[in-house]
Amino acid sequence: MKNKIYVFLMVLMEISIVNASEPVDVANLSVKLSFQKTIDHYYSFDEGDEIVFNMEMIKGRHIKSIEITALPSNILLSEFKAKKLVNQRIKIKKKGVVRFRFYSSSLTNRVCRARIQRIPSDASKIDFNTDWKWKVLKDTTYVKYTQDSLTGYRTVKYQEKVKKLKEERTEEILIFDKSQRVHSRTNLNNNKSYLRVSLPNLINTNYWQEKLLSWAYWIGVGEASQEAYQKNLESVKELAKGVATRYMTPLGALAVGKITNMILPNIGDDVQYYFILDYENAQKFYNDHEFYQFDMGKGRAAFGRHDQFPKGSFYIGLSNDNLTRGINVNVKVIAVKQVKIFEDVIYNREREEPQYITLHKTRMKINETSIRIPVE
Repeated sequence: MKNKIYVFLMVLMEISIVNASEPVDVANLSVKLSFQKTIDHYYSFDEGDEIVFNMEMIKGRHIKSIEITALPSNILLSEFKAKKLVNQRIKIKKKGVVRFRFYSSSLTNRVCRARIQRIPSDASKIDFNTDWKWKVLKDTTYVKYTQDSLTGYRTVKYQEKVKKLKEERTEEILIFDKSQRVHSRTNLNNNKSYLRVSLPNLINTNYWQEKLLSWAYWIGVGEASQEAYQKNLESVKELAKGVATRYMTPLGALAVGKITNMILPNIGDDVQYYFILDYENAQKFYNDHEFYQFDMGKGRAAFGRHDQFPKGSFYIGLSNDNLTRGINVNVKVIAVKQVKIFEDVIYNREREEPQYITLHKTRMKINETSIRIPVE
């Protein structure tokens, strides 16, 4: 009787061992891959399990690669240009999650069939759950940092240099004063003449700035015009008393707008005059050709002001229409400039500066990482 019981137990043990060594299906997959596509499948395996992996192509010659990895990074199998795998066995040394990665780089679609099985280490583990779940791992670290803390303010005295206008004035500049002989129409020489007038160069620095405001002219014929100009000069001296502008002539007063009229001679010859922009047009005037002018007039004497400035220089053309008498023409041109003088002024200032101390602190930083783990 004892022998029969012993035989019966041995048979049961053999049946259990046989059943435990039979592969158990984990997944039957149909994997479809397009260009540059990766598909991952994850399953849990118990310690001592043996994975049985089979794969064959359904569409296409091969797929670029198949990789089986025990997470996080232990590669168990890597197959390049996989066409068919038959009963590839992989021993699992530690319970965990395994990733099955399929990758294709082909321009056309690829389809393969994969069968994943497991052989448990003993019969008691046949029903092991191959699902997985997420587990959140929290890693706490402490970071040191510094922080400035305001403790108050202090008064700081300092000096500031400020550029300020020290003086502003107007000054007249004698640009031209000349008596020019203009021959008669019957003289063998030309009855026309011209004079070149150059505007002054101005000084402009950080602390000295000059600007032309206006210019005025006097054109008169003979002694009568000289006497008239002298009368204007005497009258302007009285007008200039106590005035801040530094004009000393009738033209200076005319240029700054202090006078609008001047005494003119009532006897004597007259002259035709033209203001010409450039040398080319002055030559055309002299040679009786058509020319360009920006002002003109005729008389025993004439005056005027301009606030437009030809570039660099201009010309005054003179013409005598008397048949037999030459004339002496006195031409005066005066410009008025504005002068600004600056200086550096030192001011004593105060400002409030914040005061800080540096605090050394520590803050807690929690990093969360999600990992896949077996569901049981």
